[in-house]
Order: sequence, then structure tokens, then C-alpha cells
Amino acid sequence: MPVHPAVPADVPTLIEAYRQTVSSFADVGEGLRPQEWELPTTCPGWSTRDHLAHVVHIESYLAGMEHPGGDASVPSPAPAAPAVTVGDPPHVRNDFGVWNEEGVLARRDRDPAGLLAELRTLMEVRSAAMYTPELTLETPVRSVMGLDGPFGPVTQHRLIDIWAHEQDLRDAVGRPGSLDSPGASTYVQAILDALPRLVVRRVRPEPGTVVILESTGPVNGRGGVRVGLDAEGALVGHELFTGHTGADDVRPSVDDDSHDRTTTIALSTSALARRAAGRVSTAETAYNVTGDEDLARQVLEALVLTP
Repeated sequence: MPVHPAVPADVPTLIEAYRQTVSSFADVGEGLRPQEWELPTTCPGWSTRDHLAHVVHIESYLAGMEHPGGDASVPSPAPAAPAVTVGDPPHVRNDFGVWNEEGVLARRDRDPAGLLAELRTLMEVRSAAMYTPELTLETPVRSVMGLDGPFGPVTQHRLIDIWAHEQDLRDAVGRPGSLDSPGASTYVQAILDALPRLVVRRVRPEPGTVVILESTGPVNGRGGVRVGLDAEGALVGHELFTGHTGADDVRPSVDDDSHDRTTTIALSTSALARRAAGRVSTAETAYNVTGDEDLARQVLEALVLTP
């Protein structure tokens, strides 16, 4: 089911959404008082300043700058930045975490005002590159860690990432907002799209189980999965509310009483996004359940998209 407000889905709306998302993040940053840049956040190991450093690092890298860890194999128009040492902090769990942490550490001592000015400049540089007439959703563009990816998915991921970190800043200083923005819509859609995979792989409920997840607003949307078995007896999930069918759609076998085995989980856009980002525990999340409360808890435990 499409979410509302609608997710940007073509090149012009993605460019507009990218600029709005970066500008909104920068606006929040510019509203922080000097002492608020050292506040801890619900993102393990990071202060408010670290979230700003992270966003600037990624945008700088996507604009063609060198990564401070030294991506020697990746051509760059800028000189290599000095290498930084991450060590073994508990919140860094994988290679991508190390890569992100290197970008943060390289900017940790920078003045926030200077970082915010750099971010706005990077937005203009990146936007200018997006306005080329030949650009399509499938055009390969620079992604993270020396990789390339299609413009559409790469840009949608930037909306999700920057918006999530804006929420980190807002949570730290108690100033909610931007909950009906393109970034919010894109994040909710990503969560709903991931629901069938996460339920089948992480929760593994009995065949015939139906799980429905609802974002009640400001972004409104609903996703669902009906769990069944394939021809080989393995669990599969059939996505509900897609609004379309096709010859290749998976049609899992389910019991006739599946309507009696439906669990619906409803929560606000903010609660859903904070849980999916792993910023709050299930116990700290406000949600309503119709159906199996234990299953709902298991689904919310599994609903973390942060790598």
C-alpha cells in the first residue's frame, strides 16, 4: 500500500526531496545552542556533533572527496585525507561501521558552524550534478565504500539516512518535527517493504499467520505479510496490500482460518521510525496490538533495519 504523503519516485521529485531533506537537517543543526552539540543521543557512541560529522562525511564522499580511511583504489579529485584509527568501540560492529566511524572521527573536532556551512555547499554541488539531462533512476552514481549504485535507490537511501539523523538531533534536544516530510515517507515505505522478509527470516511464525503493520501518522501507510509454505516446505511470505498482482507472485499455501490468525500492530510514524532505526527498545515503544501480543513483540524486536 502506498504511503501518504507519497514517496518521491522520479528524478525531479528525488532531487527536490534531497534538497529539502538536507536543508531540514541543516536548519535543525543551526538551531542548536553551542552546549547542545555535545549532548549524547540514542545512537550508541555518538553525540549530536557526531551525527553532523557523519552526514557531512557521506555527502562529501558522494561528491567525490576522499575517505579519511584511504580508499586508495577509488579515484578522487581531492588529496587523500589523513588516516584515522577507530580502535574497537562497542558500537562499531562491522566494516561499514568502521568506515562510518572513520568519517566521524576525522571531523569530530571541527566547529559545527563550519560543518553546517560545508553541508550546504555540498548540497549545491551534489544537486548541480543531479540536474544533468541524461540522469535516470538507473544511472550509476557513486555510493559508499567505493561502490556504485543506481541513482534512484542511492538517493532514496540518502533521504532515509539524513532524515533519521535529523530525528536523532531532534530527540536529543526535545524538538520534534519533520514527521510528514519526504524523508519520513521514504523511511516508512522502506520499513513496510522490508516487513515480509523480516517476519519470515527473523520471526518465523507458523504458516497461516498474517501480520499487518500500520503507520498511523503523520505518514500514513500499511504493510502486511501472509506466511505460508512453498513447494519444498520452506516458509515464504506473501506481501499484502501491494495493489497489483503478477504471474510471478508467490502464492503460499495457508490455512482457511488465517483470518483468525491476523495480528495488527499500529504505531505512530515517529515510534515506527525510531524502532526501525534501533534507537529505542520494543519495551520503550508505544504501539497498539490487535491479535497476538507476543507475536507483535517479536515482530517489533525483528524490525530493526540499521546495519
